[in-house]
Amino acid sequence: MWPRIGQAADEPTFGKSVGNAFSNAALAEWVAGQGARDVVLIGAQTDFCVAATVKGAFAEGLGVTVVSDAHSTLDSQEEKAPAIIARHNEAFSEQGVRLATTAALTES
Repeated sequence: MWPRIGQAADEPTFGKSVGNAFSNAALAEWVAGQGARDVVLIGAQTDFCVAATVKGAFAEGLGVTVVSDAHSTLDSQEEKAPAIIARHNEAFSEQGVRLATTAALTES
């Protein structure tokens, strides 16, 4: 459980061993059981896990929002992390992902 980030006692945690979080069938089942039609994604690593999970969510028939300032990555030899993140945010948008900022999602 992760109370410091606001996880309630009755909210489950799902592990994964590959990029796409939806490769864990228990996650897909839980999301479906909640009646959710959309998911909001944050995380690391933009160019691997986040990108793979976007594809996995779409494969589950879910709408996807990526929090554009709440995913990260490392510099590569060819490109700095901020450029990788910006490029992926643009690609996500072109794929039909809704982008939102942390501030927009947390405003009361």
